[in-house]
Amino acid sequence: MSMKTWEGVRMYENVVCKSPEDLFLLIQEALRIGDGALVRVFSSSGNYYFHLLFDDEKLLLGEARSLRTNGRITGRPMLSMLMEVLKEPFVADVMALTDSDIKNTLLANIDLYESTPKVLLFEMFTPRLWQSPFTPEAGVKSETSLSLE
Repeated sequence: MSMKTWEGVRMYENVVCKSPEDLFLLIQEALRIGDGALVRVFSSSGNYYFHLLFDDEKLLLGEARSLRTNGRITGRPMLSMLMEVLKEPFVADVMALTDSDIKNTLLANIDLYESTPKVLLFEMFTPRLWQSPFTPEAGVKSETSLSLE
């Protein structure tokens, strides 16, 4: 079974994105006029396409479909595959959704909602910040503490 979606307002179709940041900006534009965003990502290899539903904070639903076998990939494996696809140029469609569109899509895909990792938008699209541990040596040098005596 494929993800059932409500399309909302079509904002961007067949946009070539060269980085995850490009897609993040398109999603932000959709969130300016809507309560959520429905995103379709087509891999540069042409083997997979992804359906993703975001609210203003996080990923709510996600699935990958094989164009060859029509097989469905969900959960963490889908998210891992998506992050790999976003490293190469890809094509994306982005639609803005109303709150009722989001709710209808969630209700129609409750099984998918339960298996989709709830990843924050910020974490998904700024991996350089959250994948590398912060080290004080690389950041601001600590100042000598002052005594109030």
